[in-house]
Amino acid sequence: MLASTITACRPAPETKSYQLHGQVLAVHPDKQQVTIRHEDIVGFMPGMTMSFPVTKAELLTGREPGEMVTATLEVTDALGRLSAIERTGMQPLPADSNAAAIPGNLLEPGSEVPDAAFIDQDNRRRAMSEWRGSATLLTFIYTRCPLPNFCPLMDRHFATLQQAIASDSSLTGKAKLVSISFDPDHDSPEVLLAHARRLKADPSVWTFLTGDRVTLDRFAPKFGVGLIRPADTTEITHNLRTMLIGPDGRLVRIYPGNEWSPSKVLDDLRATVKPPA
Repeated sequence: MLASTITACRPAPETKSYQLHGQVLAVHPDKQQVTIRHEDIVGFMPGMTMSFPVTKAELLTGREPGEMVTATLEVTDALGRLSAIERTGMQPLPADSNAAAIPGNLLEPGSEVPDAAFIDQDNRRRAMSEWRGSATLLTFIYTRCPLPNFCPLMDRHFATLQQAIASDSSLTGKAKLVSISFDPDHDSPEVLLAHARRLKADPSVWTFLTGDRVTLDRFAPKFGVGLIRPADTTEITHNLRTMLIGPDGRLVRIYPGNEWSPSKVLDDLRATVKPPA
């Protein structure tokens, strides 16, 4: 009875509503999500490209890439969902983004991750298939990212995971970390090597990769990574997606955004490398 009373006295989570204006880049009916390149959301977040869940599937009816929309974003306990979407016009998809590569191209858990050619921080050619045989955590970053809760947070999370992997005999030698930069114009192997050294990255565990823009703009969208490279700034607008890939080269799980914790991922890594009973 006491527990019930305490629960009943807790205040209900506060829901805040914000107006969102932007362009639809991709529609994902199977996930009840829509990817929107949006302007600054006053009082909440800067303009960027993100995939938003919707409160009901009907909101995606008639949605199509290129349409301009005004939407209502409802946020409860840092979780946001669109509760209303209204079309305000149509425009061509932006030429400075990889938006056109996202629709119909997303990998699902269980899908085999395609091979691709990259260059690592030591200027060596690497293929994604080299990480088969290990449980691999993959994320996308760029070294000039100015937002502390975006790429720098992914770096900090990976540094924490590297330490945990080194101290866990069930993971040592079986779990790897890969950070791919989508800013090849700046993030040369030399820049990535300096970045790795600042983070005290152990190359036997944590690898930094880059490549040509065509490869990056084909590979990143397979995981739902949206990129916008405006011509008048060095900042790249992007969302965050971190992927767990099994030793068999198949996608196990996607961790969207920056809400995931290293402790949760460690549990998933252990489950992934654990031999079947």
